[in-house]
Amino acid sequence: MRTLPKILIALAVLALIATGAVFGVRALLGSDAAVGPECVVQSDPKAPATDRPVVDLGSATQVAAPIALAAVQLQHASTINAVGLAKQLSTRARTIAVATALQESSLRNLPGGDRDSVGLFQQRPSQGWGTVQQISDPVYSAGIFYDRLLQVPDWESRPLTEAAQEVQYSGHPEAYAKWEVEAAQLVGALSGGWGTALSCRDGAAASTAPVPPRAVPTLMAAASPGLASLIAAANAELGTIAVVAVSADGKEVVVTIDVPVLADSDRAAMTLALWTVAHAASGRLNLVAVAGARWQGSSWGATESALPAGQVRISVAG
Repeated sequence: MRTLPKILIALAVLALIATGAVFGVRALLGSDAAVGPECVVQSDPKAPATDRPVVDLGSATQVAAPIALAAVQLQHASTINAVGLAKQLSTRARTIAVATALQESSLRNLPGGDRDSVGLFQQRPSQGWGTVQQISDPVYSAGIFYDRLLQVPDWESRPLTEAAQEVQYSGHPEAYAKWEVEAAQLVGALSGGWGTALSCRDGAAASTAPVPPRAVPTLMAAASPGLASLIAAANAELGTIAVVAVSADGKEVVVTIDVPVLADSDRAAMTLALWTVAHAASGRLNLVAVAGARWQGSSWGATESALPAGQVRISVAG
């Protein structure tokens, strides 16, 4: 398994020190200081607040602060979280998975690594994780990570770093622990309980990793290729999406989604909306709206018209 070199951690800390006074955020590896973070994920509104950046990434003394990260990193975090939700797994399981991917790949779908390691979790074909093609699919790699985590005795009550190590067999088993704060924050924000807790700016770079074809949900035949692809990806990651209506030009759709592990349909709808924003760069997103909130032009605001509870309206540029 891949371990981040100490020099990269040091560079990340120096970059955060240099930009923290401007952004007031924790920066995960990959944010572009020259133009500002591509995406920002807010902290739990119930957690202690801070008006200064936390420089020591992974420190046990961290307090709540926004996280800045690249769009591809947020997209992969949302995929890992979504696959866990589709499997009806706990917040703890999803936090362990995101923390593991932060350590192994900095939430990037890497084409290689130590020996024959590949992908978000740096899984090895020679160790029975699957083919290179399979492991390079974030949905597959997250899914098989969860499958093996569930085989670990008492995984939910053990320290995060122990549970992750039982799956990964890393040469540095203690390294996963330093990402627990960030992972818990990403999972909390992406799971719909904190409202409009994340956003991405215009011009964010889309993922360039190849994505396997996904099955397009029924009734999406009239949708544009871009919209059909986006909804197919959401359906593959989060679970069954039901199409309510598709616009005449095929660029807008209203859907509902069933996520049994979440408390209610409104939270499920918000989770899908946040997943969609996290995939905005790759999906050419124009607008996403749920009851009481609307994301457009890289920011959240109030909706101009009410949506029924549990429904999500999504439109794309093409």
